Amino acid sequence: MGYLPQNISIPRISRFIPACALIFQGLFIIPHVNGAEWDWLPTEELTQEQKSTVKHYCQGQYVDAWQSRNNGNTHLSADLIYKTPDGTLYLEGAAELIQPQQSLKAENIQGKKGVYYQAEGDVELRSKGQLIRSQKTFLADPKTNLETRFEKARFLRHSSGSHGQAERLIKDSQGVIFIEEGFYTTCEPNSGGWKLFGSSIVLDPNTGFGTAKHVQIKVSDVPIFYLPWLRFPLDNERHTGFLFPDFSYSNSKGIGFSAPFYWNIAPNYDATITPHFIENEGEGLDIELRHLSRNGLTQYEESDFFHQKDGRQTARKLTSTQTINDQFTAGIILEQVNADNDFPSQTSINLSDKDNYERQAYLNFNEGNLTATAAIKTYQTPLDSIDQPFEWRPRFDTSYRYSTTLLDYKPTAQYTDFYDPDESQTDGQRFALNQSIALNFQNQWGSLSPGVLQQYRSYDLNRYDGRSNSSEEINHLSHYVDAKMAFDRRILVGNKNWTQTLEPKISYLNSPFKNQDDLPNFDTSEPVLLYDNAFSHKRFSGNDRVGDTEQVTLGLESYIFDSNNQERWGFKLGQILYLADREIDVDGSSTSDIDKNNTSSLLSAISYKEADNLSVTANVNYDPNINLLDLGQLSMRLRSDSGVVVKSSYLKTVDKKTRDTDLEQLDFQTIVPLDDNWHFLYQHTYDWIEHEDTKKVAGFGFENCCLKLSFSYQLTRDDDNQFDEGIYLQFILRSLSGVGSASSTDNIASEYWNDGKTGY
Repeated sequence: MGYLPQNISIPRISRFIPACALIFQGLFIIPHVNGAEWDWLPTEELTQEQKSTVKHYCQGQYVDAWQSRNNGNTHLSADLIYKTPDGTLYLEGAAELIQPQQSLKAENIQGKKGVYYQAEGDVELRSKGQLIRSQKTFLADPKTNLETRFEKARFLRHSSGSHGQAERLIKDSQGVIFIEEGFYTTCEPNSGGWKLFGSSIVLDPNTGFGTAKHVQIKVSDVPIFYLPWLRFPLDNERHTGFLFPDFSYSNSKGIGFSAPFYWNIAPNYDATITPHFIENEGEGLDIELRHLSRNGLTQYEESDFFHQKDGRQTARKLTSTQTINDQFTAGIILEQVNADNDFPSQTSINLSDKDNYERQAYLNFNEGNLTATAAIKTYQTPLDSIDQPFEWRPRFDTSYRYSTTLLDYKPTAQYTDFYDPDESQTDGQRFALNQSIALNFQNQWGSLSPGVLQQYRSYDLNRYDGRSNSSEEINHLSHYVDAKMAFDRRILVGNKNWTQTLEPKISYLNSPFKNQDDLPNFDTSEPVLLYDNAFSHKRFSGNDRVGDTEQVTLGLESYIFDSNNQERWGFKLGQILYLADREIDVDGSSTSDIDKNNTSSLLSAISYKEADNLSVTANVNYDPNINLLDLGQLSMRLRSDSGVVVKSSYLKTVDKKTRDTDLEQLDFQTIVPLDDNWHFLYQHTYDWIEHEDTKKVAGFGFENCCLKLSFSYQLTRDDDNQFDEGIYLQFILRSLSGVGSASSTDNIASEYWNDGKTGY
């Protein structure tokens, strides 16, 4: 909840490319850091304690050389020291005046104790955490209310790393610093970072703000912005004031402008007010209010945009999460747009355009093994053409678990009052009770676990299709036996002992058929069959369908662990043998789509891990009965020691009845370091069914201690099969502000930007 940088969305900014080129031109020229005169030490010269505080991408640290004197005396030294009858003190040649709280060095010093000191020639004024150098200095005693002045000055504050220079620097009795014709920055010396130039810069540590007139922001001495006036933070505290403005441009919308205003109302209240202007569309206003209490955070957001053609567009969101005590938590989520689903053309609130807007309130209870939740959930669906989701009016969940080395008992209960806002489908009340009880017999070489699963459903149904309302009930009992054996052996890899395990598994499940033709389907789905869910004791997820089956699942697993007992390889192979036909489908019908296959596909999975650097997983389902590879899935993530990041995934699913490909998609992403600061970004997603690219991203990223930038071209396909492309620019001037948009969707550019290195 601090003074945060803001972003500018810049889609299709071809007219801005010359400005971007200036930024890149400046960034390619990164001078060698050499700042010893500024109390700067490179990382290799720091102590271990100092190195631990060096921030990411920084090359060193400012080290304060000030040492306080506790004896209360003033020490004088010079080639010649004398004092006139009127009390004026003169120090000539290598003059030095050391006081308990500060020291002054120069070629010559004169002054009166308790009034002023005037110094000329290579002046250095040092105090705790601060260093100022100049050619001429008038140093006033704070008691006199006179101004302290420096000519041709340079200044440094060690704690923040802020430094700069000025033709004239003035410091009043309140500690406010006035910089005339100079610059201010928090970047490392000679690092090619940003500098804020102004004809007049005021740094007020009392308010935590700086202001500047006729501002030029330069990166590597290349001007990238001009503002007639700017207010910026000097610390990490929350301050009322304007944040960095947002600019945008597109061929269709014209010029866009936003000017966020942050209001620090109280220590636990704040607000952000953001007016918007779009040349060819209209004006808008966003409001964000936040309240932080002992119990939690409450946030209200509203976006209003007055479109020239479509009229007022409004979106609102209220969220609150509260911890009542150690057992109870509560929360609400309220989302709303105006009736025509006309989402604001320009908005900065945390709500996106979607078909259904959620309204939910909940209360959670957690006491060890016992948990319970009460919730109400409704939706706003602005478009009449969209089917509205079922609402909960209300829902109650509770679960308990009792577990010992021999017995595992877990009952769960749920009551839901479903309502169909369209009043076109069957709705009503449902009570679901699931109870599983299992015995666990195990030793070092294996385990045996017989169990029973009860699934009870009770419905009071309200039908809108003309049929009479009814009450339905099903009480289902299934039983299972899970068994596993475990063997291991030592293998020698190099000169180290690794471990390989072999774990055969078998599971028998008997879930008898019960007719469910009259039961509705509020929330049941059938998961994609993979090895990892083949040993489940339920065919369906959700609480409406009880899948019938009698089956034996066979599995064989093998794992390889390195000498540190970390898993490296995993191999899994299994298949389900069906002893009876399945007659229940997701829709509840027992007469259509009966599954008569005697076996499932062969289910295989392979994984490889190498610490945090590399992980590869693959799932392959092959049906030998029809010679069909019905599922292929591969995902890989690499993060090498050199900084290269590669993510790739491939997924293909095939309908076993029609043998048609349902989905086939390949995605490749990479971030490649070009040197210590520059990165190349690339992503390519291809749809093999449509034979077209669904996403392309290519660009560059730059980062050093005080600057981060990404510049990319992006092409994306949305849910309506429409393509959008643009050039996106984003950069952040650390300790000052940020500009731009890294992307319009989640992709490799946004991952680079949010990789934990965009701020401190």
